[in-house]
Amino acid sequence: MSRFSLQLPPFVTTRWSGFTRLVLDYRPTILQTYLLTQNLFLVLLCLGVGVCIYLLQDILDNIDGFLQAGAGIDVILGYFGAKLPLILSQILPAAYLVSLIIQVGLLVRHRELLALQAGGISFISLVRFFCVYGLFWCLLHLILAQGLAVFGQREMDRIWREEVRREEVGSVEIRDVWFLSGPYVVGLDLADPEQGRGEGVHVYEYAKDNTLQRIILAETFHVQKDGWELYNVIVYEPGAFISFQKESLFLAITQDLSALAVLQARFEPAALSLWQLSRIISYLEGAGSSVERLRTAWHMKWASAFSLLVMTLIALALATMFENMAANIAMGLGIVFAYYVLFVLGVSLGERGFLSPFIGAWLGNIIFGLLSGARLLWYFAPDDWIVRERAQ
Repeated sequence: MSRFSLQLPPFVTTRWSGFTRLVLDYRPTILQTYLLTQNLFLVLLCLGVGVCIYLLQDILDNIDGFLQAGAGIDVILGYFGAKLPLILSQILPAAYLVSLIIQVGLLVRHRELLALQAGGISFISLVRFFCVYGLFWCLLHLILAQGLAVFGQREMDRIWREEVRREEVGSVEIRDVWFLSGPYVVGLDLADPEQGRGEGVHVYEYAKDNTLQRIILAETFHVQKDGWELYNVIVYEPGAFISFQKESLFLAITQDLSALAVLQARFEPAALSLWQLSRIISYLEGAGSSVERLRTAWHMKWASAFSLLVMTLIALALATMFENMAANIAMGLGIVFAYYVLFVLGVSLGERGFLSPFIGAWLGNIIFGLLSGARLLWYFAPDDWIVRERAQ
C-alpha cells in the first residue's frame, strides 16, 4: 500500500510581514531604555507644570461663571476633566521640546554624551533614535487631538451651556436647506439628523444632458441604509405632462444629514475632527463651494501633530550650538513662540487664499524644520566639505 504525504508550499515572506516581524521582535537596548525612561519622566514633569499653569489661569477666568450659576464641585471637576485632553494637546509640543532640551543638556552636563562617544556611539545615532521616537509622539498627539480632545471639547461645551448658562439644549434641527446628491437637487423644510427623519421634501431629478426629468414632492422622509424613503409622494413628469401620487418612493440619496447639521450651525473647523472635516469638504466640493478655509484647517491638524518631529530637530540643533542648558531652554521657548506666530500667520494666509492650504498650514513646520535640519547637516558634514566651502 503506497503512502502519500502532503507537502505544503514554503511560506513566502513579504516585505510587510518582514516589517511586522521586525516590529514585534524589537527589543530596546539598555541605552534606549534609559533614554526613553528619562524622556518620559521629563515629558510628564513638563506636562504637569504646564497643565497646572493652564488650569490656574482658566479657573481664574471662569470661576465667576461657576459661582453665579451655583455649580457644584462635580460640575467644575467634570468641566475641567473634559477640557484636560484639549489642554494636553495644546501644550504637548512645547513640553516635549523643553523636556528634550533638558535631557540632552543633562547628558552633556554629566559627561554621559562624552562617554557614549568614547564607547563608539556617535551623536548622529542619538539623532536617529530621537527622530524615530518623535514620530511616535506625533502619532500619539494626532490620536489625542482628534479623538479625546474633540470629544472632551463637546462635553465641555455641553456642561458650560447646560449646567452653567442653563440653556435648553435639544436635538439639532435642519431647516430650509438645499443640496446636490447625484442627479438630484434636494430641498428640505425640516429634518432631524439624529432620528434620520424630516418633512417637506422637494426633489428635482435631472438626466445626464441636464434636462429635467421629474419633480418629486413628499410630505415626510426616512433615511435608509442605501438612500431615502419618501412618503405621501406626488411625482410630476414635465416631458410627458403627467403627474401621479404614490404612498412611498425610494431614491438613492446619500447625503449625510449630520454634515448638514454641522454646516448649518456656527461651527469652528478647528473644533472638528479630521474625519468630520473630510466629510464636510467632500460635500461642499460636490456642491461647488469654496473650501480653502476647511482644507487649511484639515492640513493644520496634520501639521500640528507633526510639529513634535520639528521640535525634536530644534532641540537637537540647539544642542549642537550651545552647551548651556538654561540658554537652550530660553532659546527653545523663544523659538516655540516664533513657531506659533508663524503657524497662525500661515493658517490665516491659507484661509484667505493668499497661500495654498497645504503651504499655509505647514509653513511653520517647513521653515523651522529646514533651518534645524540644515544646522544638523552642517554639524555632521565631513570636514573636507567644510574646508572646501571655506576655500570657495
